[in-house]
Amino acid sequence: MSGGTALAECLAARLGYPCLSREVLVHTAETLGISEEALRAKIHQATNVWGDLRGDRRIYLVALQSVLADACVSGDLVYHGNAGHFLLSDLPNILRVRLIAPLSARIRAAMERGRLDYRAARNYIRYVDQERIQWTKFVYGADWKDPANYDLVINLKDISIETACDLVAGVVCLPAYVTTPDVRNKLQNFALACRVKLALATNPKSRNFEFEVRADGGKVELLGKGVSAGWLGKSGLSEEDLLSIARTVSGVREVLINPRRKEPLGSAA
Repeated sequence: MSGGTALAECLAARLGYPCLSREVLVHTAETLGISEEALRAKIHQATNVWGDLRGDRRIYLVALQSVLADACVSGDLVYHGNAGHFLLSDLPNILRVRLIAPLSARIRAAMERGRLDYRAARNYIRYVDQERIQWTKFVYGADWKDPANYDLVINLKDISIETACDLVAGVVCLPAYVTTPDVRNKLQNFALACRVKLALATNPKSRNFEFEVRADGGKVELLGKGVSAGWLGKSGLSEEDLLSIARTVSGVREVLINPRRKEPLGSAA
């Protein structure tokens, strides 16, 4: 209720960019069998399910990251949602904006949109804020409210949505945010690495293993995390299994497996 949707739609219209909401990411992840609702339910369970939660959290993040990476591969996108920029932390040309608004204005917006009385609207705002803090801490390991996680923090107390739109659009048009061929190449490599990582995370043979994936012009490298050179033979997951899964991903031309490589091949996910 702080104007995020309105600002995103204004920016998309002003810049001629597509506009993507968090709900679209979550829905797409659900079509892949990754349910945010199920993950939230596990978080609130009283039993000790941390082992399951870590695996579910990883697959959920991989799914969201892949969907968002494919959406921003052209370099032109306005995304609005809770903490999605953490999924793109290694990419250039990302302008991270947080809006804040007076509590009174947020309560009025909740009253109008939800047809709530003042007390119910105030309690709803407080509940959502607390949920976002807890969710962002669990999923991303970050503080949702920390201004250090953003490039711009705009207070709508005395600034209109239109003025905020002018402000952000002006920054985006600066040379530092121009989508050059090099930037677009990095986005494409990142998106391909994300797609391979998602294929590995959702395949029954490899979903219990964690990989770092690097891509460079269709050449993909898989790196096992925290394992020795002979880990494949001991894990029950064969090298041919990994190669077969990675090759099913559109855009992959060559696949390398290197459990101990340290130097980056290209963009990583």
